Amino acid sequence: MSFLKKAFYQIPVIGWLVKDAAHGSPEAPYFFLFNAVVVGAALIYTFGYPLVITVAVAGAFAGIAGLVVLTAGDAFDKRAKQPATDIRRAKTATVRPLKKAA
Repeated sequence: MSFLKKAFYQIPVIGWLVKDAAHGSPEAPYFFLFNAVVVGAALIYTFGYPLVITVAVAGAFAGIAGLVVLTAGDAFDKRAKQPATDIRRAKTATVRPLKKAA
């Protein structure tokens, strides 16, 4: 197990819940999901509509950033500096002499 996982599991409450969900009983992930939904509902009840808007904007930003990362791979690839050969270009055909009619 990596150092970061061990360090994250040591965080009080959140780390303990995630560790239990990952390594606990078979029902533990469902309990974790229920707890996350209840905490989310409590936060929405407490902070209201601005929290919903903030979460939606953050989700939209994450989605657009993900698309940029997925589509801009060639911009950061060192192999892409060399132009690729065009395989669609027709190769020079050899001209065969026509058969004469008898």
